[in-house]
Amino acid sequence: MRRVVRTVDDDVVDDDVVERSVTRAPWSPAQIVSLVVGAVLTILGGVALARTGINFGDLDAARGEVMGLEHTALLGLIELVLGLVLVGAAAAGGAPRGTMTFLGVVMLLFGIIVAIEPSAFNRALGATSGHGWFWAILGVILLTAAMVSPVVFDSGRRTVVHRDTVYGR
Repeated sequence: MRRVVRTVDDDVVDDDVVERSVTRAPWSPAQIVSLVVGAVLTILGGVALARTGINFGDLDAARGEVMGLEHTALLGLIELVLGLVLVGAAAAGGAPRGTMTFLGVVMLLFGIIVAIEPSAFNRALGATSGHGWFWAILGVILLTAAMVSPVVFDSGRRTVVHRDTVYGR
């Protein structure tokens, strides 16, 4: 077999076999859960920041109520960042499972701690036991979705092989 070099429209092609593969990125139902939980946290944090304002000198001074839960600017900022991380993780095929597992454990444990001892977090975050249960439930949702959601790969993967032989002129 000899190697053939040909010129097509001023482009030099130096190959005998051209392989083209069309594949779709893997996806998981966990991406939808990550997107929904992330959107809820992003909206919750954004509304809290809009109502309390952002004063970086004193993030726990102003308080506002969102969805029946009292918020400080610090809690709104934390929820906004967590929500954006979850929304960003939902964009990648395999990423949400690891991110959801980590953040689900953190949210579940933090939620249980806040539910047991809300007074320790009331000054800085405006947290009550309702916050604790809310965060614990979101943590359980994230963990459950990360554990049971499969990663789905495209079953219709196709490879097209095109063989070209160029003969001398």
